Amino acid sequence: MLHQRIRWQIFLPLGILLFSTLACGGFQIRVTPAASPSPQVNREAAAPTVTRPPAATITPTVAATRTVTATLTPTPTPAVGMAPGKTARVTASGGINMRDKPSTTAKAVTKLAANAIVTIKDGPKDADGYTWWQVDDGSGNIGWAATGTKDDPWLSAEKGSAPAASGSSKLVNRAVRLGDRVQVTTQEGKMLTVRDGAGTGGAMVARSLPGTQFTVRGGPVRQDNYLWWQLEGEQIKGWAAEGEEGDRWLTPIE
Repeated sequence: MLHQRIRWQIFLPLGILLFSTLACGGFQIRVTPAASPSPQVNREAAAPTVTRPPAATITPTVAATRTVTATLTPTPTPAVGMAPGKTARVTASGGINMRDKPSTTAKAVTKLAANAIVTIKDGPKDADGYTWWQVDDGSGNIGWAATGTKDDPWLSAEKGSAPAASGSSKLVNRAVRLGDRVQVTTQEGKMLTVRDGAGTGGAMVARSLPGTQFTVRGGPVRQDNYLWWQLEGEQIKGWAAEGEEGDRWLTPIE
């Protein structure tokens, strides 16, 4: 009996412990998840990504463009019909400068008015892109004047003008006086009307070309806003107007 009691005393606690363990699920089989296998490392994919900076855009440096202003040199106008001893007319509408030398930078002697008649003394000389003539304005001034350009003539030969009869004779740019020897100096292509009396109402006697010369026999007479003179030529005798402001039709010869 004693031996059995000892057994119970040994196994009874063990049974109680076993029962408690079963009751609390102490022996429940737990599944421990297996460790995931290490993924195979793809060496190429695992290589560090290198971010390359974008290629630098090289902007070409453009040199600044220089603006070159061309200085146009005028072409000298041919000296058609002009020569020393002949007469010329100022055809520039605003007149032209007479200078002491054939140069655009030379000192101005005087200014020749539009339609002024001058006598050519010397030339031609080409300078500064122009053709120059030495001229006498008949008022004591002698200097050089440029003929201008082909499209804008400043000084042109008088049609019908001829060398003076003597070396001392020349056209003078002054008012006509009684007894003067005068020459017709109308613009090229125009003629002077000679009438039988002073005034625009007088009958036409003749029409005289530039270069025609007369002797003044009578006048002056103021009529119809013109100053009229009685003229006598080789075959013509009558009255003609001296001209109008800026346009002399009769010029004295000395």
